[in-house]
Amino acid sequence: MKFRMICGFLLFVTSFCTVFGLFSCNGRIKIVETINSYPDIFPDYMDVTIPVNIAPLNFGMQDGSEKMEVHFVCDDQVLLKCKGRQKISIPGKEWHRMSHKVAGRDLQAFVYVSKSRKWYAYQPFNIHVANDSIDPYIVYRLIEPGYELWDRMGIYQRNLSTFNESAIIINTLTGWNCINCHSFHNYNPDRMIFHTRGGTSSGTFLLADYKMKLVNTKTENAASAATYPMWHPSGDFIAFSSNLTRQVFHVLPGKKIEVFDYESDLVIWNIKNGTMIRDIRYSTKDVWETFPAWSPDGKWLFYCVAEKKDMPMESEHLKYGLCRVDFDVKTGHFGEKVDTIVNPEISGKSVSFPRISPDGRYLLYTASANSTFPIWHNEAKLEMINLSDGTIVDIETVNSEEADSYHAWSSNGRWIVLSSRRIDGLYTRLFFAYFDSSGQIHKPFLLPQKDPRSNIDLLKSYNIPEFIKGKVKLNPYNISNIHNN
Repeated sequence: MKFRMICGFLLFVTSFCTVFGLFSCNGRIKIVETINSYPDIFPDYMDVTIPVNIAPLNFGMQDGSEKMEVHFVCDDQVLLKCKGRQKISIPGKEWHRMSHKVAGRDLQAFVYVSKSRKWYAYQPFNIHVANDSIDPYIVYRLIEPGYELWDRMGIYQRNLSTFNESAIIINTLTGWNCINCHSFHNYNPDRMIFHTRGGTSSGTFLLADYKMKLVNTKTENAASAATYPMWHPSGDFIAFSSNLTRQVFHVLPGKKIEVFDYESDLVIWNIKNGTMIRDIRYSTKDVWETFPAWSPDGKWLFYCVAEKKDMPMESEHLKYGLCRVDFDVKTGHFGEKVDTIVNPEISGKSVSFPRISPDGRYLLYTASANSTFPIWHNEAKLEMINLSDGTIVDIETVNSEEADSYHAWSSNGRWIVLSSRRIDGLYTRLFFAYFDSSGQIHKPFLLPQKDPRSNIDLLKSYNIPEFIKGKVKLNPYNISNIHNN
């Protein structure tokens, strides 16, 4: 009886080794061939630079392999091994322990795959782990990419060191209306503003001093309620544009929707006394201003500006330039000095979404062929100017063949988040790129997900990504009560 038990055990061990993995008794893979190419992985994390505190870079194979194993190596030492079937899920604690250990150096990823019970090795690829960290949270809107289901949306926050996502507000709680244009004061999660339009009521939510209130930003003779907010560094003012926006539908192949303004003006809201400050120069019908953005020292307001056109017939000729005007924080009024930063008659392009780096040195913006809403323009790309000398910074590394549009700087100025449709041309996803201290930008990488296919399977677009230094501590139901009262 004992002999039969021993024989049965040996037969089980033999079968196990034969069926599950073709490993030797010490656990090493028996490689039958080394492939002279890099693995076909998704997302593409090859030769990217990542923050030391980013979530695990889970990825999968797209070559039809049955199983895979990945060894992460630094200085010829294997630091972490992960196994999976067509994809790997890297344990969070082990990943963060490893990334902090190798900060400032390269990780090598050795990928092995099993096909027809035979193991193959690909050429290893590098992942550079920067010493610079990224802000712990990012906030974005999730929305259908078209116009049919615009009433299903919400503003969410994601912990960038983990895969945890939570809702700040969803419009199922606010009458199925439009929720948009969130902004924070100096990356502070406790000072937030966002808009709602339509539904049972509409207005602007302001979170400040640990209180949330609904305020009316519609002023007399304004095209609409204030939108596209940008908080002044002092925290005492918020710049808005007041836009009368419309959309039309193309019949040309490759083009779907054109979104444009019939009017747009600039206004400043004094938070302390609740008043709107208007300047006649930025309230005319013949010139349209939009997308305000403050310099980090608060002395300048950047904005996009265009001469009025007969819309939508002249939409192809509508090109926005970029200007800045000085601002007096003591009075809350604009000065007389206005500088032209980008002249559309010279560049031949239209400017949207100006964003200045936290150190005030660099200006990042979206350039497209025309109009003011680049997310529907495949040719939309990011461009950058060195404000100290006016030179163009080469950032072509971050651009793609599809629309690259909205973007934001991290609080330390080392990371840029950008919205891009480069995966499928339909859905906007979030990518992060390292901007090093020498002014060089690095290959962007896709937002890590627990399941790497989530970036494909999620049928919503990421919209208006903004970094923050902590979690927004609001209950969505409490916000809905404010909205409905």
